[in-house]
Amino acid sequence: MRTLLAAILATLAVPAPAAPVPSPGGLPPLAGETIAVRQLPGPLAADPASPAWDALQATRVLVAPQRTIRLNDRKANAALATAPLRELTVRAATDGRDLVVVVDWNDASEDRAPPDATDGYGDGVALQLPFRFGAGTRLPYVGMGDEQQPVAVFLLRAGPRGSEVRQARGAGFGSTVRADLGPVQAAMRYDPQRLGWRAVFVRPLVAGGLDLRRGLVPLALAAWDGGRAERGGNKALSGWKFLRLDGFPLDETYLAEQAWGRGAGLRGDVKHGQALFEESCTICHRAGPQRAAATGLAPDLSEIGVIASPGYLRASLLAPSEVIVPNPNPRQHQDRSKPLAVGATWPVDDGYVWYAVEPDGRKTSSMPDSSALPPQDLADLVSYLMTLGAVPPAGRSP
Repeated sequence: MRTLLAAILATLAVPAPAAPVPSPGGLPPLAGETIAVRQLPGPLAADPASPAWDALQATRVLVAPQRTIRLNDRKANAALATAPLRELTVRAATDGRDLVVVVDWNDASEDRAPPDATDGYGDGVALQLPFRFGAGTRLPYVGMGDEQQPVAVFLLRAGPRGSEVRQARGAGFGSTVRADLGPVQAAMRYDPQRLGWRAVFVRPLVAGGLDLRRGLVPLALAAWDGGRAERGGNKALSGWKFLRLDGFPLDETYLAEQAWGRGAGLRGDVKHGQALFEESCTICHRAGPQRAAATGLAPDLSEIGVIASPGYLRASLLAPSEVIVPNPNPRQHQDRSKPLAVGATWPVDDGYVWYAVEPDGRKTSSMPDSSALPPQDLADLVSYLMTLGAVPPAGRSP
């Protein structure tokens, strides 16, 4: 039974509490998930060498390997199997017209994609923003959006002669297409003394179908290590974080929706949640020491506590078919008990396909919903999942 498949496949809005989450002196319990956006005089420029960025308040953001994606590359998959959690440091500012996001991360080697090479890859970083967000609107699937909630992606890659920036629109795994999302400046610089990168993105608050003039703006990040043969969906991914723009009003209802289960809001029994998970979920899912399930049968949840929120997991369990994300690589598993398909290839093994298409065209998740689960069991299960891959909560860097 695929009791937790939608923990990766779906990310739904959760009902808001009856009253907004208290936020004395800040945005608890979202404090560890928010990135302060400071007001600076313009114009803002994408200069990684500028010392102005060091004065901005820094927030530590963890990114975890996206184990759902496996390439047809043994070397890359072997590196993915041992890929660690990584840490980004994020700063942000606005002059009221443009938004700047500065990302720093450590990397022992400066990897640039060599020209005309097919087996060399550059280091990189990307920002992801939803086109639509706010009270009553669920966040997109964090892995490149979904069919109902597409995302804007800004990718910066270390090329042979400098930085290469791309803009794209995504609606799920393998769906990204290049798009004109308005003017953007971006550059990255490697510091051999610090052994790390700094990337700077600058774009208008309003352009290309995006309007970021809100008090709380969702943002997700991704990073690639070229030395580990990472590219495409083989990357390290954060969960949804939030830019806090003080110059714009804060929607308390939206804050309450996104804060569900944070801090003292979710009081589940982690040990009981682990027992529930090991009893019902490890048939399909791999997580931590539980590795009996076949690779690709369902997403690996080893670091789900890094890329998911409690509300994300709760809603996914209760309504797994609300959002269907395409299986990233079902053709890596073939059913050789069936006749050869057209082109002399074996048909896809249906056991590795994560949804079915109904006669009326609707897609339904192959995981049954858990709406009958007692509320306390649900809280226990979500509490345990949030510990997977997690380390002490993200917070402000010195």
